[in-house]
Amino acid sequence: MSLSELREWAEGEEALEGHRFFRTSGSSGEEKWIALSEEALEWSARSVIEALEITKEDVLGLALPEIHVGGYGVVVRARVSGAGLARFEGRWEAEGFAEWCEREGVTVLSLVPTQVHDLVKAGCRGGDKLRVIVVGGGALDEGLADEARGLGWPVLPSYGMTETSSQVATGEGLPLLPGWEAKVVDGCLALRGGGLLTAVIRRKGGEFFAEDPKVDGWFLTQDRVEIEEGRLRVMGRADRLVKVMGELVDLENLENFWREKLGGEVAIVTRVDERRGVTLDLFFEAAGEGVEELNAGLPGPERLSAWRRVESMPRSPLGKIDRAALSHL
Repeated sequence: MSLSELREWAEGEEALEGHRFFRTSGSSGEEKWIALSEEALEWSARSVIEALEITKEDVLGLALPEIHVGGYGVVVRARVSGAGLARFEGRWEAEGFAEWCEREGVTVLSLVPTQVHDLVKAGCRGGDKLRVIVVGGGALDEGLADEARGLGWPVLPSYGMTETSSQVATGEGLPLLPGWEAKVVDGCLALRGGGLLTAVIRRKGGEFFAEDPKVDGWFLTQDRVEIEEGRLRVMGRADRLVKVMGELVDLENLENFWREKLGGEVAIVTRVDERRGVTLDLFFEAAGEGVEELNAGLPGPERLSAWRRVESMPRSPLGKIDRAALSHL
């Protein structure tokens, strides 16, 4: 579905008046759009502004696409706070980006882990004016974070999603941002706050339809968490637990195993299988030596059915691995 088609359809939907639409997809690869009101986006911006103590003296660096909520959120924060806004409009390249930050006097940044990785591997140093970098769109590896800070990039982990208009927890230990409420329901995180989505929009049979997933103002995520003193401990996705040969397999844990053993990025894609329930296919960027021997030593449900080396993982504009694209391989 195209954004223009969606907007044309939404013009006839009174409940979606004054909304912006952001495309997203879950681990299944299903395409959907999230409808966020301008009020929700501004509420989220005020929450982040308060947490990060953003003032008119700051310069916010925009290095993410505005078609994604992570990028658009930076624009809204600049507008609401009165801070300056600097747009990085060139092709992403670590050295050039670092020079741009220094030249523009950027003080607050939002980046994804892939960008942090590139800056660290290139040995780029952060500018003296940088005071905080929020890293979202994926988990921030602690070792990478330490390296980045050593180079002068003051990175902070964050947790959020399109459905929440941006981040809901930021900082070491992931403390909740002002205004957000959280609880655990059946092991998964539920959130309530003014930044929540209005609806999820899907298309079936050529027709759009919108659904509000909130129940009594709460939005239930698929993230397994623990909450202690207002801080989140994210333990993985509930929808990444699959049954193989009648036993639950945690795909995130299994990917971590292969990532450590192979020394590079990996991704596991599942396929429906009549005998096993699902099969597990491994894609990896490293040389892949010893995969067969390592695989043979795993418990039966965790064993791979196939593996393949790829030159580089297909990724979304925010750097997330595109599992739907891998499944077509």
